[in-house]
Amino acid sequence: MKKYIAYCLLLAGLFIGFNGAAFAADSNKTMHGDVQAIRLPAGTTMKLELLDEISSRMWDMGDEFSAMLKEDKIVDGQIALPAGSVIRGTINKITPSKRLSRSAVIYFSFDHVVTPNGKQVPISAGLYGYSELTLDGGIYSGGNYGYAIQENWANAKNIVGKAINWGKGTGENLQYVFVPVGAIGGSIGGMVYYVGADIVDLFKKGNEVTLPAGTNLEILLTQPLDIPLH
Repeated sequence: MKKYIAYCLLLAGLFIGFNGAAFAADSNKTMHGDVQAIRLPAGTTMKLELLDEISSRMWDMGDEFSAMLKEDKIVDGQIALPAGSVIRGTINKITPSKRLSRSAVIYFSFDHVVTPNGKQVPISAGLYGYSELTLDGGIYSGGNYGYAIQENWANAKNIVGKAINWGKGTGENLQYVFVPVGAIGGSIGGMVYYVGADIVDLFKKGNEVTLPAGTNLEILLTQPLDIPLH
């Protein structure tokens, strides 16, 4: 009798071990009840195209937007999400533009993806790789007072350069006179512009954020995304 019980326990252990190994070997597919799914792992990036124009001036917290996936997402040779799939999200927060040329900031949350079979699957993702992105994940436009000062300095140097080029264009004989005149005049004009623009930017509000429909964005999954196959 004891040998029979031990034999049964051995068979049960082998059966459980076999099924566990088979499940682990197929780690990119998950089972939820009787629904099979393909898993996109955390860290996957998705290139999107906005379907709506978003503006910090016109939109409010809680407004919803849609974006379209621009490329197929493939797992083990199988398309998990085809290009054209819709990702929907919500405006999480808008920080208005402020004086000292501080830009408005828009914060996004991505809520769910609409699968090819019409199911809405919750998604956890954040913006990734955008050129004007704050440390806490918001999109801005043009920075702050420090950015404005740098831009003013670049414009002031451009004024000096144009004045010198004007002197060079007066001919071989006259340029020896007018290049120094242009350099001095350009330097004075550039400095007046620079100081004046810096003072104006002290009291000026920063830029609004406007993202036209068709703007390209990229998001990064912060949690795995399971796409049902049926």
